[in-house]
Amino acid sequence: MKVETRLFAILASSCLLAVTALAQAVPSAATKAAGEDKGFTLTETYEGSGNSDGFITDINSTVGYVFNRHFSVNIGVPYLFVSPSSSKTGTSSTSGMGNPSLGFRYSTKGPLLDFSTGLSGALPVASSAKGLSTGRVTFDWDNHFAHGFDRLTPFLDVGVANSVPDTRFLQRAYTSLGTLAHFEGGSELDLGDKLSVSASGYSILPWGPQQIFVRGKKSSASSIKGGASLTRDDGINVGLDYDLTRFVDLSAGYSYSVYSVFQTVSFGVELNVGSWLKNHRGY
Repeated sequence: MKVETRLFAILASSCLLAVTALAQAVPSAATKAAGEDKGFTLTETYEGSGNSDGFITDINSTVGYVFNRHFSVNIGVPYLFVSPSSSKTGTSSTSGMGNPSLGFRYSTKGPLLDFSTGLSGALPVASSAKGLSTGRVTFDWDNHFAHGFDRLTPFLDVGVANSVPDTRFLQRAYTSLGTLAHFEGGSELDLGDKLSVSASGYSILPWGPQQIFVRGKKSSASSIKGGASLTRDDGINVGLDYDLTRFVDLSAGYSYSVYSVFQTVSFGVELNVGSWLKNHRGY
């Protein structure tokens, strides 16, 4: 009961914070353009996060295809750079290709809710000795619900996976293996002039046996095994997004883990190479 109460309090307070503290902005006459044009997509993303465990960045190349306004598919390959904190014994800086992933997504917009659902899987190609992979196929089924009220867009994400997913706010010092549910609820506010902010609460609820593989570990020792508390987490996220140009998006974030009493700062740069090529070639 205490777990459910704490989760509800985090989500509720995050939504309330976003609505009451941010919703006094001047209403906007338009929102961001929705959806990709039909055809191929290509994005390059450089992102990272840092905390007392160290600093992790990655370059992610993603190729996709948008069939129509509902269905899309994408393939992504990350390359990671791991710099553990000097205070963490038994670890050292490392780098290497991450697990390539394949994802499918269905999206639809309705009068009451915008909804999208996506299923992605990652192949265990990366090195488990470096902690960059679990050595097993991992999956994530995520569902996104949102409704826009002029500038303000409350949202809720609900998913099931067998590995704790990295997010734009937090790249963890480990990869994990074990079934879990993940939740994030909050609001995003469009401030106009290409700028938006968001606030949300999140929770990771594992069940059954869990394993973690520490990124950058010096030895190829076996993974750390335990119960649900090994990968349990909940906390809050605050984000800032700026559309620098039609083809370049910048982001910054702050995450606080209530469960682990842990603070993380993050950044991201996304290049929409596909749109730039289409615009440059005039089609």
